[in-house]
Amino acid sequence: MLCLAIAGSMPASAHSASSSYLHVDVQARALVVQWSIALRDLDYAVGIDTDGDGAITWGEVRRHAAAIDAYALSRLALSADGVPCTFGAVSNLVDQLNDGTYAVLRFQAACASAPARVGVHYALLFDLDPLHRGLLTLSVGGVPHAAALSPTLQDVQFDVAPGYRETVRSFFLTGVDHLLTGIDHMLFVTMLLVPAMFRRRLDSFGPGAAMLPVADFSGMFVESLKVLSAFTLAHGTTLTLSVLHIVSIPERLSEAGIALTILATALDNVFHFLPARRWPLAFAFGLVHGLGFATALGPMSLPPMALGVALISFNLGLEAAQVSIASVVLPIGFLLRNTVVYPRRILPGISGAVAVVALVWFTDRAAGLNLMPF
Repeated sequence: MLCLAIAGSMPASAHSASSSYLHVDVQARALVVQWSIALRDLDYAVGIDTDGDGAITWGEVRRHAAAIDAYALSRLALSADGVPCTFGAVSNLVDQLNDGTYAVLRFQAACASAPARVGVHYALLFDLDPLHRGLLTLSVGGVPHAAALSPTLQDVQFDVAPGYRETVRSFFLTGVDHLLTGIDHMLFVTMLLVPAMFRRRLDSFGPGAAMLPVADFSGMFVESLKVLSAFTLAHGTTLTLSVLHIVSIPERLSEAGIALTILATALDNVFHFLPARRWPLAFAFGLVHGLGFATALGPMSLPPMALGVALISFNLGLEAAQVSIASVVLPIGFLLRNTVVYPRRILPGISGAVAVVALVWFTDRAAGLNLMPF
């Protein structure tokens, strides 16, 4: 019920979550900046599709260049040792990335001195799209730093000395945020947890399958952690393969596949047609879910070490969020497991509602309608 309430409270907008890519190269007293922002996001914020035909041309980008620059630069601040740096003239370009066409803003920021510490404040689109993320790469003498900026993490500070502290912190928080604000992951994790208070016999299938209440809370909790960890491991595997361009799946297919995994898991909670062991199911379906965030990290072009740190931190944040949810949900379910209302009303009721949402979502994505707000 909590998960459905979260889904219902999301902004009813057809605008999907997005990312921009901010690259900052520290060169003596100048910060050389390249900022890639999706044209669909700029149209949402500024209105650059003048003729309203849904196709944004280079001519429309040029005509609105001043408005684009004013909007973007008013939501970015760079500093050296706490002193603001001054933005110079902007060159406007376009580029084609994984998920569409992007406006590229190139400029330099002049600083009072060569910084020992660089600060970044980022607030692009957060007032319009709380799911937007700013993926920042900052390079000092070829040494990379990275951060994922969000409404709850708009300010970061980097020492010019090598280190990954900010990368670990920001991507860990992004992993937590990715689960808590991602309706797909929340629904799937909910469908994994709500039947965890029961054990189905391995040879038992169908609506009349034998579902026995568990007797030991600690054993149930450990088994649930195995299921969630299997999901995280699979999610991280395909995320890494996709970022490294070893596996590439169109976004439309990956989102339809995610919806299908939620639908199958929800229906299995009622009709019990999938194998009884949950961790293989979580792993198999987690491979599909891992494709959902991959297109965002690819354009950051991080070197192997920094990319590895970012991916590990992200997945640890994802796992921490899942364990936190399990720590709240499982004790409640364990107390209710022997009541009549839980197995006969709550479990099928929640699973049925999620199945309906997942079916509509699958149809929407498979047909390319993109009408749903998530």
